[in-house]
Amino acid sequence: MSSSNGLATRTSLPLVLFVTTVVLVAGSGASCPNVIRGYQVGIMPLPRTLPAQPTREQIIAAIEDNTSRVRSYAATQAVLVVPGVPRLSAQVACEPPRRFRLRAQTSLTGNELDIGSNDDLFWLWIRRHEPPIMLFCQHEKYEQSSARQVLPIRADWMPELLGLVRFSPQHRHEGPFMTADGRLEIRSTIDSPDEQLVRSIILHPMTGLVEEQHLFTSTGKRLASVRASRHRVDPGSGAALPRLIDVSWPGSGVEFTLEVTSLVTNVPSTDPGQLWHMPAYDGYEPIDLADPSVVIAPVGASPGQ
Repeated sequence: MSSSNGLATRTSLPLVLFVTTVVLVAGSGASCPNVIRGYQVGIMPLPRTLPAQPTREQIIAAIEDNTSRVRSYAATQAVLVVPGVPRLSAQVACEPPRRFRLRAQTSLTGNELDIGSNDDLFWLWIRRHEPPIMLFCQHEKYEQSSARQVLPIRADWMPELLGLVRFSPQHRHEGPFMTADGRLEIRSTIDSPDEQLVRSIILHPMTGLVEEQHLFTSTGKRLASVRASRHRVDPGSGAALPRLIDVSWPGSGVEFTLEVTSLVTNVPSTDPGQLWHMPAYDGYEPIDLADPSVVIAPVGASPGQ
């Protein structure tokens, strides 16, 4: 496919960025010696999981333990809110490490957004995109593809959007550092083909829940930030998961909120073949971002540039 399609229009770039580069955070609350009441929902308060002065290993183990409790995630009722755009009904599903699906629609117009990732590839479809295309790329070809120009973080990191945070042994981790407001921070250095990235995770010093996560370039430029709140202990898995997720992408001016109102974990999908299969939408041409002939125009550039 030639570059004349104008793939990276102002419409497509922000939506690609805001979903696949996000990383998860969690909200804070008031504390007491053994239970954090600020997180309490009904009779299910979140217990203290960290000692008074935790080591980096203890912090990482607590976060990993929370994540490992979730084998599958399905939110059949959610709301996606983007400033200036009508509220979208949404459904979210996930089976770590790579399976992810976020679909959004309105009652009047039908499907508006479909973002997914399976074991082999990831895709993005936006109904209002011009020209009408379906972007996709195989995971193994991501590092050498044009996808990296609009997706600086791998698509298989999507589960972190939902609170399923991991620490890769391939990354270099430092800390904990004490923040000015008494919270803890773990910094991770991530190697990428172009430059090193730094992920900053700020967490509650008692629950071990991640409250903020920021991604920076090696020069300190902030690429993405995510904040989440309304954590609840999920009965199906025992994991503490957020219900409200706010995302900010400074470089593109993108902001959005994902509110989860109905969540089920560790229940197999009734139709996994359909859920994790890249769909085909009539009238939308599939565009492989790993195709060397595909050119991604920078934000603000016209298709002909």
